[in-house]
Amino acid sequence: MTQCSPISVPQPDESTRDWPIQTCVLLQALRVALGTAPPELVWPPELAVDEFLAGVERHRVGAFLHQQVPAAARAQWPVRAQEKLAAAARHSAHRALLQSVELVRVARQFAAAKTPFLSVKGPLLARALYGDAGARHAGDLDLLVASEQLADADTVLRTAGCRRTSPDFDLTARQWREFQQMKNDFEFIHEGSGLRIEVGWRLAGLSGLKFAEARTAGTRTVLGGEEIFRLPPETEFLYLFTHGAGHGWFRLFWLVDVALLLTRTTVDWPRLMAAAREHGAEAAVWQGGRLAEQLFGVALPESLRVPASQEARVRWLTEEARRLMLASVTERAAVGELFRQLRYHACLAAGWASKTAVLRPRLMSPTNWKMLPLPDRWFALYHFAAPLLWLRRRLVQNQRRG
Repeated sequence: MTQCSPISVPQPDESTRDWPIQTCVLLQALRVALGTAPPELVWPPELAVDEFLAGVERHRVGAFLHQQVPAAARAQWPVRAQEKLAAAARHSAHRALLQSVELVRVARQFAAAKTPFLSVKGPLLARALYGDAGARHAGDLDLLVASEQLADADTVLRTAGCRRTSPDFDLTARQWREFQQMKNDFEFIHEGSGLRIEVGWRLAGLSGLKFAEARTAGTRTVLGGEEIFRLPPETEFLYLFTHGAGHGWFRLFWLVDVALLLTRTTVDWPRLMAAAREHGAEAAVWQGGRLAEQLFGVALPESLRVPASQEARVRWLTEEARRLMLASVTERAAVGELFRQLRYHACLAAGWASKTAVLRPRLMSPTNWKMLPLPDRWFALYHFAAPLLWLRRRLVQNQRRG
C-alpha cells in the first residue's frame, strides 16, 4: 500500500502520514473544496486513477468536488478523474431532482391523509447547506413522523406505490411494538422511480426529541407549491453530528456536512451544545468537530472544545472513526468488528440507560421473526432462540459473500 508523502501531498494532520496516498489526495481535494487550503491539487505520479476514484465513490464526494474545486485546480488532474467527477455531479443533480419531485408528491399524499411529517436531511437541507441540492450525495429520502401516526404513514406510502423493504413482512401487534422500541424507521422503495424512502419516528442520538414541538418550531420551506417542514435549525445541525457519529463517519461526505456548518458564522454553537447536553449527544459533537479540524483543517468554535475530563473518551472515539474511514466492507462485516462497534456505540452514548439501550437491537433482530414465525403469546421464546438464529444469519451471509 502506497503511503502519503508529506513532501508531495500536503497533510492537515501528522496522523495521516501512514494513510493510503489516495485518501490523502482526497483529503487535500476536500480541503480545497471547503476553502481551508489553497486551490492547488497535487497528483502524485505513483497514484493510480482507479484507486482515487474508488475512494471518491466510497465517500460520496464526487459532485461536491466537481462543483467546489476551481476548474483550474481540477485541470491539474488526469482527464479520466475529471470526467468521473463531472459524471458524478450530473448523476447527483438528477438524483436530487428526482428526490425533490418525490418529496412534493409525498407531501401532497400525507397532507391528504392528515399525517404531518418533517423532512430530514435530503434535498431541502442540501440546498440550504450547500447552496445546490445536487452538490450533496442524495441517498434515501428521510421523513420523520409522530410514533402514534406510523401506521398512517405506512398506509399512505403503500397505497402510493411504495413497497416496504424493512421490515419486508407483516408484523403482529407485539412485533410492531417491539420494532418501534428497537429500531428508528421503516424503509420503503418506490416501485416506479426506485427511490428509497425511510419513515422514522425517532432520530438516532436524539431519542428525547418530541415530534410535535419540533414541527411547531421547524423551518418551513415551499417546494413545488407545497409547504414542507424541516427540523428546527439547531436540532437539524445537531442531527448531522449524531447521524455521522452513529455510522462511525466511515463516509467522508457526512463530515463535509459538519465542516460546512463549522465554516458558517450564523450557527449558535452555545445553543447547539446546550441541546447536545439535553440529548446526551455531546460526544458526537466533540468527535465530529475534532475530525473536521484534524482532517479538513476547519477552525473550531470555543464551545466545541473537549473538556479535559472527556479527552480520553473523545480521543478513542476519534481514532475509531478514522480507522473505519479506511476499513473495507469485508473488514466492517467481520465478527470481531461487531463487538468493537458495540463498544464504540456504548462509548458514544451518555448514561447507563443509553448504553444499555445499545444492546437491545443487537440481541434481538426483527429478522428472527421472519425466520421463525411465532404467535405473540410465545414471543419470549425469541430471546432463547436469538443466539442460534444469529449464527444462522451469519452462515447465510458468509455463503452469499462466498
